[in-house]
Amino acid sequence: MNQTFEDILSKLLDWKENSGNQDIVELLKEKKDELGLSDESMALILESFGYLDNFTEKSAALAEAQENGISRKRWLASDLGKSLDKYNEEEKAHILNDVMDKIDETINLQSEEE
Repeated sequence: MNQTFEDILSKLLDWKENSGNQDIVELLKEKKDELGLSDESMALILESFGYLDNFTEKSAALAEAQENGISRKRWLASDLGKSLDKYNEEEKAHILNDVMDKIDETINLQSEEE
């Protein structure tokens, strides 16, 4: 059985809708054999769910920050700063400056396209 990620996700969402509030990861584990998933495929799908969860959490945190009057750029700098705790202050400043320069460049390009 050779299914695409979209096929698997579509089936999982249908099953979830029909099963009430069952956790999607638990549902996936239950349906693993029915979907014909290998352990490697399961790991990839679970990793994808982790990325989606992280994205959702970051989006909610950004929305909350913006409601509190914090700009996207300032929120991102703060969030990146937390992620860079293992670096010394000089390395952290250099990385943040590079990232913020790229963000500014991207925003400017988007503004020009609009």
